[in-house]
Amino acid sequence: MSLKTIFKKTFSALYHKDYRNFWIGQAISTIGGMIQVTALSWYVYQISGSPFLLGLMGVFEFGPVLLLTLFAGVFIERFPKKKILFFTQVVFLVQSLTLAVLVWLGVTDYWIFALLALVAGITMSIEQPTRQSYFVELVGKEDLPNAISLNSTTFNLARIIGPLVAGIVMKYLGIALCFLINGLSFIPVLYGITLISVSGNPRGRNTEKKMLLEIKDGILYTVRNEKILPTFLILTVICIFAMNYSVILPVLSRDVLLGDEHTYSTLMSLFGIGSLCGALFMGGVGKDIRSKHFLVMTALSIAVLQVTTLLFIHSFIIVAILLVLLGFLSLCFLNRANTRIQLNINDDYRGRVMSIYVLVVTGSAPLGNALTGLVMDTLGKQYGFFINGLVAFTVVLILFLAYKNYLLKAKVVPDKEKKKRNNITYII
Repeated sequence: MSLKTIFKKTFSALYHKDYRNFWIGQAISTIGGMIQVTALSWYVYQISGSPFLLGLMGVFEFGPVLLLTLFAGVFIERFPKKKILFFTQVVFLVQSLTLAVLVWLGVTDYWIFALLALVAGITMSIEQPTRQSYFVELVGKEDLPNAISLNSTTFNLARIIGPLVAGIVMKYLGIALCFLINGLSFIPVLYGITLISVSGNPRGRNTEKKMLLEIKDGILYTVRNEKILPTFLILTVICIFAMNYSVILPVLSRDVLLGDEHTYSTLMSLFGIGSLCGALFMGGVGKDIRSKHFLVMTALSIAVLQVTTLLFIHSFIIVAILLVLLGFLSLCFLNRANTRIQLNINDDYRGRVMSIYVLVVTGSAPLGNALTGLVMDTLGKQYGFFINGLVAFTVVLILFLAYKNYLLKAKVVPDKEKKKRNNITYII
């Protein structure tokens, strides 16, 4: 296989002009976003000194996702996705600049930052399902798995660059500049959206139907779809108990490893390196993996690695290695779950089902963050990963045994025409 063929296979979604315009803007914006995430977690922990209050920030930021995302799923099926995305990016820009001003002025009132997190959460509850359901219109079903992987690649590249930049800026130039950088990073993504030709208009559905009935239809469709329900259940467990790095890493860095901003930002970047490798792996050869156990094995492996951290909790080197592995496996798991769900849903339900996906992946954070903060406050700051991993392993194993037949027999065909041409069947 030639280098050109490998490149085209790994980055096939970028051959679609609309997706390319969107992706370039997002690549810049997500770096700014990770700079802000890193800085905000560190600043809030500084002014509060409480792992629980740090975890509670997740409730304010992701709580609206939990409450509003299902309504957003119906909303985005009624209006052009391009306009929705443009509006949400403007709100994110204003929120970031407000944070920059407040930190520059030396404001230390925890509840002001909680309120701004709430604003971001409300916006996120609309933006994320819109973006997820927009991909298929930008690239088509055949290149959808690659588009999902490339989206993950930008996010995880940002996980490497963002924390490193944030650590340097926080230490030498001040935390306020981190938020200013993020605000400015939305300018390229806004410009990229204006270049997209696909407006993402509704597909002629009956918009007179009451919103609550449409939400009910979307939930029933998801629950009754035996190909995606087990995936959603395992996804929920992992997202609640094994994806709480924004709470655990600041506490682990400062109070267990006795480090500073540089220690924290380095650990965040190491996790990002693992995730980036996972994204590239899934974008290139991961979609051809036909193992029936791939989804469950990655979930169980994440849990086992988190339990293992307790044995080496005071060793920076070993914790760093474990974080790289966790980043890799977490990305592989999320990518496979996303792809399996998207390729097994009807387009008429796509907005609503992907709103449920965002509800699980992002909306589970309030519960997961609060529980993790409570565990670290109550049992000890070194037990965050251990307890989460132990619970996740147990519940995922139970779910696998309960839904074994569905998980092992499900087959996903990315594109009907491709099946006719190549007779290829993907087991996701």
